[in-house]
Amino acid sequence: MNKERFLLAFDPSLNGTGYAVLDCKNKTPKIAEMGVIKGRSTSWSSDTPHQVKLALIQSKVKELRAKYHPIYPHVFMERGFSKFNNSTQATFRARGALESELVGVEIVEYTPSEIKKYVSKDGGGSKESVAESIADIFGITTDAFETDDVSDALAISYIGYKKHYTEGN
Repeated sequence: MNKERFLLAFDPSLNGTGYAVLDCKNKTPKIAEMGVIKGRSTSWSSDTPHQVKLALIQSKVKELRAKYHPIYPHVFMERGFSKFNNSTQATFRARGALESELVGVEIVEYTPSEIKKYVSKDGGGSKESVAESIADIFGITTDAFETDDVSDALAISYIGYKKHYTEGN
């Protein structure tokens, strides 16, 4: 059995990085915390500098690492992809902010199709099918997810738990 109790996962995005923390103390993982690190809100101007958004991401990662200790030596993330250059650059900025606070932890990535296939059994499934499947797995409703980024982060944490924490890969 692993001595690390908490497992972290992220779905990087500059405007809304989803995160999930699983408590792996017992045989069945429980949700310790999940949410979204908002890089945009209706009260912010549309020209809010990227640095502010990146600082918010870094701050939340610091908080999660301090609050949930000891963490598993792998952190799980969705691998960035996009056919739109600006979107890709924004995702990589968010990812850089995450990685800068995860020094000493190995990052394991899953593609969106791997996540969909593992959780909802359909690699081409919708975000809604992922949310419904992962909600069923954890015995919650989809209303618990503030955004798709949150349900994706929980799905990523579940895959990390199954593939690495319990199987030791």
